[in-house]
Amino acid sequence: MSQDQRELSAPKGTRDLLPPESWAWQSVVRLAMDTFAEAGYAPIETPIFEHTEVFERGVGEATEVVGKQMYTFLDRGERSLTLRPEGTAPVMRAVLEHNLHRGPLPIKVAYAGPMFRQERPQKGRYRQFFQVGIEAIGSDDPRVDAEVIEVGTRFYSAAGVETKLLVNSIGHQDPSCRQGYIKLLVEYLEANSSSLAPEDRERIGANPLRTFDSKEAKTKEVMAGAPVITDHLCPSCAEHFEAVRGLLADVGVGYELQPSLVRGLDYYTRTAFEWTSTNLGSQDAVGGGGRYDGLSESLGGPPLPGIGIAPGIDRIMLARQARVSEAAPVRVYVVALGDAAKGESFRLATRLRAAGIGADLDLMGRGMKGQMKDASRSGARWAVILGDDEMASGQVTLKDLGTGEQETMPSDQLEARVRS
Repeated sequence: MSQDQRELSAPKGTRDLLPPESWAWQSVVRLAMDTFAEAGYAPIETPIFEHTEVFERGVGEATEVVGKQMYTFLDRGERSLTLRPEGTAPVMRAVLEHNLHRGPLPIKVAYAGPMFRQERPQKGRYRQFFQVGIEAIGSDDPRVDAEVIEVGTRFYSAAGVETKLLVNSIGHQDPSCRQGYIKLLVEYLEANSSSLAPEDRERIGANPLRTFDSKEAKTKEVMAGAPVITDHLCPSCAEHFEAVRGLLADVGVGYELQPSLVRGLDYYTRTAFEWTSTNLGSQDAVGGGGRYDGLSESLGGPPLPGIGIAPGIDRIMLARQARVSEAAPVRVYVVALGDAAKGESFRLATRLRAAGIGADLDLMGRGMKGQMKDASRSGARWAVILGDDEMASGQVTLKDLGTGEQETMPSDQLEARVRS
């Protein structure tokens, strides 16, 4: 590829989203935000880039995201900034900055936007990827965990994605719970280090839980016999997890207990979960989430428990079985026959739009055949035909582009007819 060709192509790991796929994409994003709003989650917007410390302190310097995948740069003031690789830490930063935690709790917010990670591109995984998400901050009640998981499950179902829900508890970050378990895990890994893949040996000291996520066959064989966190939860975490599972059963949310499930970010505690799809092959995750009760303190705030989810839209678009409503919003295409009708077609399209009816028209001077082809491509249900006869009588011809049936009516009755 020449230098000129490279400059005219999207950067590696990114893509352009074009019609008609863009209509379906926007429909799924709107569906997500509407589903979240029905459960009381209000929209929040945070900057696409943050001070790098937000992620180093919140996500964890030992994580692969911070250590290898972030897009970090210095601005003109020599400040280190990072394109956000995930949405939870920025939301918590915003909550603390604006003192939302001093108001009514829990804080329930939803977001949608691009994230950035410099990882190896593959099908459905991009360096600029798009997530929707919800965060419930300020309560450690098991009902909050169950609500977040139920809302996420309902969104996937509405979006036409057949999923399997995996759940686990990874305990609290204290000596009586996760720290005691990690000591056992490290001892096991060190005793079997010669059988681990080289990259996974390096994780023993820095992030031993991540060995459960290894894709290496040698490591997977070792991890099949590793101790699991669910056998070593403290009484408080065990009770909390049992309550979450009971609540999910109460509302009919099916799940599979997955004791080896861990999340890749340091802030996760207690409940962790992931949705997978059978339509994506080995890379089958379409989203996940978990509780992050220590994130606020890591950013310098007070104790403030929280839990959230982050469905990935790129993966969802690949995994969908049924389609949500994704038709283009154009309902009527105005066809002008002859020069005299061109001005009237513009006025009529404008009138329909003002009445809340999506309308488009030919702007290239095409003939009848070309305009009808364009009408079909537009996704419109109806074509409104204006010719000399219609202009003289104050009428229009309305054609159903699906059935081919057409009728003539007074122009001032058009809006009512289309709505009916």
